[in-house]
Amino acid sequence: MHPFRAAFRLPLVVMRHHELLMAFVRRELRARIEGSTLGRVWPVVQPAVLFAIYYLVFARILKIGFSDELAPHGPDGEGWRSTFYLITGILPWTVLAESLSRGSGVVLENANLVKKIAFPSELLPVYTVVVNHVYLLIGYALLVAMEWIVNGSLPIALVWLPAILVVQFLFISGLSMFLSAANIFVRDVMQLVPVVVIFWMFTTPVFYDLNAVATQAGKKVEVGQATMVALEKDPLASPALLAEAASTLENDRAAAHDVNRINDIMQVNPMATVLSLHRSIWTYGKVPFDVGKLLRFGLLAVVVQFLGYAFFLRCKGRFSDEV
Repeated sequence: MHPFRAAFRLPLVVMRHHELLMAFVRRELRARIEGSTLGRVWPVVQPAVLFAIYYLVFARILKIGFSDELAPHGPDGEGWRSTFYLITGILPWTVLAESLSRGSGVVLENANLVKKIAFPSELLPVYTVVVNHVYLLIGYALLVAMEWIVNGSLPIALVWLPAILVVQFLFISGLSMFLSAANIFVRDVMQLVPVVVIFWMFTTPVFYDLNAVATQAGKKVEVGQATMVALEKDPLASPALLAEAASTLENDRAAAHDVNRINDIMQVNPMATVLSLHRSIWTYGKVPFDVGKLLRFGLLAVVVQFLGYAFFLRCKGRFSDEV
């Protein structure tokens, strides 16, 4: 069967071999906690400690301001807004980074299975994505508990979370399938992925809020314009002072323009879209949930999944000779 026609059959393959997929997932989860003292508690303890660190460092020590759209509203909740902003960026991003880093080499790691056993090897990159989504759900469970404690309620938009997770899963698993197949023939792929992921992370608003930066830049321009008008009306203002104020205003305008351009470019970054969807859940209607954005990203995710799986199937017949 042609790879493009066969690529439509992934849901059937997963359903038919769901027990094998779950066996891979259980094996991976056991391997991560096997031999540790806390055992099954670690998946809960680790994100809880990280959340506490985010709150302490970013909200209490550095006091970095993030989106004012997140709950709880009001100045008293600013520290929690910063924490929620970071958590809703880091959790989904970690799923992508871990899935691609591990998934790119997963077929090669299981070379003995690929060579000796006839089984759907496409389950290998899929299970790595499933495992990371399990950890994401644990982190989100803690986030929901924090939200309930801090804000006393949960947003209605939380009902959109399953849909976000589905399209996110399709997007990441499609990339993982492509990379895992490509790595069989070009072993540099596995080494290149962490570098690309790091670059991608810094071009995605995981640890910063471009909207907040744009707002601050706009306010600086407004202050500069007001200062310039006041100086022009002041008969005692020297030409040198006017020139300095004009130069500062021009620099502020250029900086604001650059931030707005970066914001526009960021709209084509699929992970920036994913993070904005996650974060828009927690605004309690202050920012309406963008269903259109979810549908557009869902279409992209389906295309990425389809093409990644088709490429995997096209290469699959040569795996046993190359691994």
